[in-house]
Amino acid sequence: MKRMLLLMSLLARFVVAEVLLGDVDEPLPILDVIAVAGHKVQIPCDIDPPIKDETVIMVFWYKDERDDGPIYIMDARGKQIAQPKLWSDPYVFGERAVMKTDVKLAKLQIDPLESTDSGVYRCRVDFKDSPTKNQKINLTVIVPPKKPIIYAGDSRSLAKMPHLFNEGSEMSLECDVIGGSPPPKVTWHFEGKILDHSYSHEHDITTNKLDILKVTRDLLRARLICEASNTQLIPPVTSEIILDVNLKPLIVNITNKRPHLSALRTYEIECISWGSRPEAVITWWKGAHQVKHMARNFADNPNITRSVLSYVPTIEDDGKFLTCRAENPVVPNSALEDKWLLMVYYVPVVSIKLGSSLKANDINEGDDVYFECDVRANPKAYKLLWFKDNRELHQNTTAGIILPGEQSLVLQNVKRASAGEYSCMAVNVEGKSLGKSVTLEVMYAPICKDGSSTQVVGALKHETISLVCGVQSKPPPTTFHWTFNNSGELMSVPVTRFAQIKPLSLITSNWHGSRLNYTPQNDMDYGTVACWAKNRIGEQRTPCLFQIIVAGKPYPLQNCTALQSTGPYAHRMGHEDFKATDSRDADWLIVRCSEGFDGGLPLTNYELEVYSEENVYHANTIYLNHTDRSGSSGPVFEVPGLEPGRNYRLHLYAVNAKGRSDPVVLEPVTLKGVAMYTTGHGISDETTDYSLLVACFAGGVTAIFILIIGITLTLYRRNHTSQATKTQAVTTAATTEGAQPYEGKENRSTAPPATTNQAHRDGLKERINAAESLPDDDPDVIPSKAVERRPDIFEPGYTSGKLKSERAKDAFGCLEDLDYPSPASVLHAKDTWVYPNGYAVRNESGLSPIRPSTLPVHRAHDIYTRSLRVQESCI
Repeated sequence: MKRMLLLMSLLARFVVAEVLLGDVDEPLPILDVIAVAGHKVQIPCDIDPPIKDETVIMVFWYKDERDDGPIYIMDARGKQIAQPKLWSDPYVFGERAVMKTDVKLAKLQIDPLESTDSGVYRCRVDFKDSPTKNQKINLTVIVPPKKPIIYAGDSRSLAKMPHLFNEGSEMSLECDVIGGSPPPKVTWHFEGKILDHSYSHEHDITTNKLDILKVTRDLLRARLICEASNTQLIPPVTSEIILDVNLKPLIVNITNKRPHLSALRTYEIECISWGSRPEAVITWWKGAHQVKHMARNFADNPNITRSVLSYVPTIEDDGKFLTCRAENPVVPNSALEDKWLLMVYYVPVVSIKLGSSLKANDINEGDDVYFECDVRANPKAYKLLWFKDNRELHQNTTAGIILPGEQSLVLQNVKRASAGEYSCMAVNVEGKSLGKSVTLEVMYAPICKDGSSTQVVGALKHETISLVCGVQSKPPPTTFHWTFNNSGELMSVPVTRFAQIKPLSLITSNWHGSRLNYTPQNDMDYGTVACWAKNRIGEQRTPCLFQIIVAGKPYPLQNCTALQSTGPYAHRMGHEDFKATDSRDADWLIVRCSEGFDGGLPLTNYELEVYSEENVYHANTIYLNHTDRSGSSGPVFEVPGLEPGRNYRLHLYAVNAKGRSDPVVLEPVTLKGVAMYTTGHGISDETTDYSLLVACFAGGVTAIFILIIGITLTLYRRNHTSQATKTQAVTTAATTEGAQPYEGKENRSTAPPATTNQAHRDGLKERINAAESLPDDDPDVIPSKAVERRPDIFEPGYTSGKLKSERAKDAFGCLEDLDYPSPASVLHAKDTWVYPNGYAVRNESGLSPIRPSTLPVHRAHDIYTRSLRVQESCI
C-alpha cells in the first residue's frame, strides 16, 4: 500500500513537472540589470515559495539558454536553505559568483564583473512540493574607458605638468580616451564648468580637442580637466593639466616727468613696470636709438621692475621722445612703452653771417653791408645784442648803424674804420651766448700809414738815407711810384729804382711799403720826395711826403723837471711822488726831460752840467748815453752829492754829431722844502727872454752860414768840373762820441774831476777844429779818415756837363734792400707842390718841429764819409 502511494506521488510530480516544463516555452518577463565591469553585481532571483510550509530544494542559473546546462546550482535538498550546497561552472564564473540567500531577495553576486558576463540569465527555483519557478534577467555589463591622455599642440606631445604657454598665444589641447563600452563621452572642464563637450569616436578611441585662440592671464595656474564617462554608476575617468602662463607687462610708467629739462645737466629718471611674469626687462630709448650704460635696473619683487636712468640732455634732444620700454623677453610682442616728449631748455646757439647777396672779399668803402644773426634757442631769446671788436653797438642812424629787426644789423656807407670783428649775443632764461665773430674787411685805396702824410728827414750831404713809404690798403698795393721835387724841377723816379718791402710780423698785414735809398749831393738835392701807391680800388689820393733838409744840431730838451730824492734808486723803484722826511737827508736830484727834434741826426748822448752859486764854473757834468736812457721819451739823470740849503743851476743838453743843443736851464735849485723844479717855473722872465734871444740869434747865423756855403759850393762845382774826376778820395773820421757816462753807484755819487772834464772838452774842440780846417766843398759833412765802400744810393746831385733830365735818370741808379729802418725825425715842408695827378700840398711855415713817431727812415752809417769814387759809380 505504501509503495502504491509513493508511486502515485512521483507520478503526480512528474505530471506537474511536465506541465511546468511546458510553460517554460512561454515568454517570461525580463528584468534588466546594468553593472560595470570590474565591479560586483547582484542578479536578483525570487526564491520565496508560493505556499506556506513550502521549501526550496534546488536553484539553477542558466545563461543565454545554453545547451550545456546550468552555470550555477544551489542544492538545498535534505538541508536547510541557509546552508545549501553551491556549484559554479569554473569556465563561466568560477569563484567570482556566489548565491546570497540570507537577504530578503536572493541574489547571485558576481565580483568582479567581466565584460563577458553580459547576457540574459534565467533563474529556475525548484520547491519541495510546489511547481518550479523561472525568472529572466538581462544583465548589461558596462566597460568603463581607460584614463584620458592629454596632448599639447599639433605635435601631439604629451602635456607637461605644468605646461607653459605665453599670454596672448594660441593654445591647443587634445584629450584621447581608449576603450569604453558603450563609447564614453569626453568633455573638458574648468572651475566646474564645461569648456568643451564635443568629441569624436574612431577606432575605439574617443577624442576631444580643445582650442583656445588667446591665452589670457586668467589661465595662470588653471586646472583643465578632461572627463570620460559612459555610465553614471561610477565616477567619470579624468585627467588634468595645470597651465603655466608667461605674462606680458601690464603697465610701464616714467614716474618723474618734468615740463622741461636744461641741457647738459644730470637728471635721475625713474621708470616702473609691473605685471610681467617672469620680470620685465626695461630699456631706454632716445628717438630710435637705445640709451645704454646709463641705466640701473632693480627688481623690488618678482612682479615689479624699476629702472633709474642718469640722463644728460643735449640740445639735439629737444623735441625727441625719451621712451621707457618694458618687455618680457620670452613673450613675443609683449613690449609696453611710455613716451616722454622732451622739451630741452638750452643757452642760445648763435651764428652770424654776411648777407646772402654780399661777397666778403668785395666790400668797398661806401657800400652798404648787413649781417644776419641766426639764433637757435629754447626758450626763445628775449634779447639780442650786436658787438664790434667786443664793444656793443647801438642804433645810430647818423653813424650808419641800423638795427631794423631783432636779428639783423645794417651798416650804411662803410668806412675803413667799419672793418673789424662783428658778433651777436643772444640771451634767454638759460643764459647768454656770444656767437663766433665774422671778420668784415673793407677794401680801400692806399693811404699813408697811421694817417701821416709828411715826414721831414735831416740828412748830411753824401749821407745815404733809406726812405720807407709805408701805406695801409686793402687789397695790397699793386704798384708804387716816387717823385722828387725841389724849387727847380719835378722828377719821377723809375720803377726799377725802388723795391716793395714786406711788413714785419709785428705789424698788421695791412701795412705795405716801398723803400728808396737817397743821397743828397748838393743844396739842390734837398727838397720833397713823394711816394704814391695804387691798388685795384684806386690810386692813393694824398701822397706820403718826405721833406729832405740839411741836418743840424738838435733842438733843446723839453719839459725838464727836477725832483729831490734820498737815494738814486727811488725813481727806479716806481716811487713817483717821494719826498724826504728830513730835508737834510735829501741830497739827490732826479731830473727828467723830453726829447726835442734831433736835428736830423741820431742823438748820441745827453749832458747835464751842475753849477753852484759860489762858483761860476760848473761843479759837475753828467753824461748819459742815448741808448741807456731810463725813460722811453727822454733822459733821466741822477744827480748825487748836492748839499741841502745851497742853490744850484742846472744846464741840460742833447747831443748829436753836429754838436750840442742850446741849454735848458733850471735855477735856482735848492735842496730843502721844495721838491719839484720845472722848466718855465722858478726862472726869471729876464732869463727866459735872454735864452729866447740867444736861440733866435744862433738860428739866424746858422741859416746865413748854410746859405753862403751852398752858393759857394755851387759856383765851385760849376767852375771845377774837371777836378771832380781827378781828386783822390779823402776821408776823415768824424767822432760822435762824447764823454762816457759814469757807471755804478760809486761813480754817480762822486763828481768827476774838473781837469778830466776840461780835458775832454778841449780834445773835442781840437777834433772839430781839425775837421773844419780841411779843404772841403761840403762843410756840412764831418770828414772821416777811414775809407769805406758805400752802398748803392740814390744821389740826385747835379753834375756839370749833364742835363737835368739826365741827372734825374742817374739819380736813382743805385738801390739797396736794407733792413727795416729805425724811427726817423719829422719837420715840416716849406713849399707848395702840385703833382701830376692834381694833388696840391702847401706846408705852413712857423710850426715847431717835433720828433716823429711814424714811418721809419734808415741811415746807412753813423760815420759819414765822402768818396768821389763811389759817387761816380752811382751818378
